[in-house]
Amino acid sequence: MRTDLVTDLLPVLGRSVETGFNVFDVMHHGVHEKQISNVFRWLLDSAGSHKLRERFVTIFMEEVNRARPPDDQLPVDGYSVSQEVNTSGMDESGDIADLVLESASAVVVIENYLLSDGHGHGYHRYLSYGGRDSRRAAVVLLCQHEDRSLQIDGWENAAVVTYATLIGRLHAEVARDHRYRATHPDVHWFIEQMHRKFVIGRGPVENEDVLKFVEAMCDTGAADRFGAHPHSVAAEQFAADVAEQARQRFGEGRALLREVKQRLKSYATGRLTEQLDATHGEGFVGSVSARYQGVYQWSINFELTGAQGVGAFPLQLKFGPSAWFAIEKDDENWKNAVLPETVDYSRLFITRPAVPEIRQSRVALREVLDGLEPTDRRLHDEIVQLLRVEVRRVPDRPGFH
Repeated sequence: MRTDLVTDLLPVLGRSVETGFNVFDVMHHGVHEKQISNVFRWLLDSAGSHKLRERFVTIFMEEVNRARPPDDQLPVDGYSVSQEVNTSGMDESGDIADLVLESASAVVVIENYLLSDGHGHGYHRYLSYGGRDSRRAAVVLLCQHEDRSLQIDGWENAAVVTYATLIGRLHAEVARDHRYRATHPDVHWFIEQMHRKFVIGRGPVENEDVLKFVEAMCDTGAADRFGAHPHSVAAEQFAADVAEQARQRFGEGRALLREVKQRLKSYATGRLTEQLDATHGEGFVGSVSARYQGVYQWSINFELTGAQGVGAFPLQLKFGPSAWFAIEKDDENWKNAVLPETVDYSRLFITRPAVPEIRQSRVALREVLDGLEPTDRRLHDEIVQLLRVEVRRVPDRPGFH
């Protein structure tokens, strides 16, 4: 096992494996096409109890039209919906379509199945049924997973619409409609449940995460474990090996954090204090300390004199777990923080509790470990800029670290 396996696997192992509640799972609903057809028939009924009117029909028909030429678009509203419709002629054996949408000028015949597969139904029969009475016809494969290789015998010409696409669009539209959510909370909850079931993923771990796990196993030379027998023994041995490496890496991580803290405090007490005193006057920095404990301990605290000295520690340098906690977990106290999606925890962070604000520094932890040059003024300049922000008086909060 290569030494970088734990580092490579952490991003894909960090997701919780606890299965969340979903009404479809509890009722074992959604595993058979008839069950799903019932749900989509309800949504496609413009007079349904969901009170969406034609919003879902419009979403559905817009997706159908994506597969049609621009000059052959079908109407997106004005449809009635039927279920379990026999599309066969008088002298033919029955061929039941799951759903049919009909308007004065168009008919959409829908085959609902887990995969984009006609699975024995007649595409041309469906198309002929839709085109009766000289109306324009479309045949649609409604499915959970698209697989073009399964579309044969005319089904390659069918429009493919997935559950995830439809429910994803409906979920986004309802999320923007505050009035609808307030008026119909039960329906909104049901749509949320559908979204979790058919859009968010396949279960506790999504396919994309599993693929990343397999890739990491290959990249780190551990892929041969997939071929070991018995599988249960191989899995237990793999877990034990990863746990041992994780324990070692965790200890190394704590040691590295201690070293960064020591070097940063030394730099802050010495060169950085000199630079700030030179800018704001001798004695501007009253003291520098690093005495917090727990998740707050990776903080360097500055006591400042004069008007800037608001609060116990009006200025802090945070890094690693302390920065993470302030940004990701303590948003009640830190109102102006770096956005979690743009944060870079390989860098230092400058915080000012009285504002309260957290800014990401250009200075990286690696540079602190290597030793910042005496002529480096980046931290000084970033601190001076933050101190120019007007202090918004906030009530004393003893837990504010």
